[in-house]
Amino acid sequence: MKALYRIVAAVAALLAFPALYFLKLIRIVMELGFADGYFDDAFSVEDVVNFIRDYGIELNSESIGLSENVIKILEPLKAPGITALVFLCLAIVMVLAVFFCSALTNAKKINLIFSALGGIAVIGAIASFNSMTDIVISGELPLSTIIDEILKGSGSTIASIAGLLGAGSLTSVIGELKILQLSSAVVTVLLIFIFEIIWTLSFILISLDEVKTPQTPKATKKK
Repeated sequence: MKALYRIVAAVAALLAFPALYFLKLIRIVMELGFADGYFDDAFSVEDVVNFIRDYGIELNSESIGLSENVIKILEPLKAPGITALVFLCLAIVMVLAVFFCSALTNAKKINLIFSALGGIAVIGAIASFNSMTDIVISGELPLSTIIDEILKGSGSTIASIAGLLGAGSLTSVIGELKILQLSSAVVTVLLIFIFEIIWTLSFILISLDEVKTPQTPKATKKK
């Protein structure tokens, strides 16, 4: 039983990494500016990596137009964005902690603590990310304002694309942001932590039951 617990717990923890890479990480819904309708899509880390690789994009402050003015405008998003990133990193650390604890030890109570902390970290990441996106969706910092400021950096890749489309056309095509949220990848990690908690608790309760009800020795037959 101990071996079964450790194998299942370790394998379940490892499943978090392909989930974070291949499943959709962020969902975005936008009201189109040039027509009636909505743009609804989601992308994964794999999608981003493939896009950067296929188009040879170099990610730096100049390529995406992060000038000092843009950074200043994005200041309200900084605190919740960093908080969401810290929580997400903590969740990944807890995944590793659960894996190594399961693979190398039989410390179920410690594993339970790691799983609970991981679940709390995922919930914190979702809440912080939603807090960040609410600033944009509510109109406190409209998406059009961010895009307009980025387009002022004429040397940026985004500004070059906008120039090919025509001055100002990018902001007219991109409408209002309606939904921007962490998607199935993060939810799956949360479900993995919940499974780890239930799986570990079940074995802890079984162990306690075995201690409370010791097996009685079998009676020996008289010759």
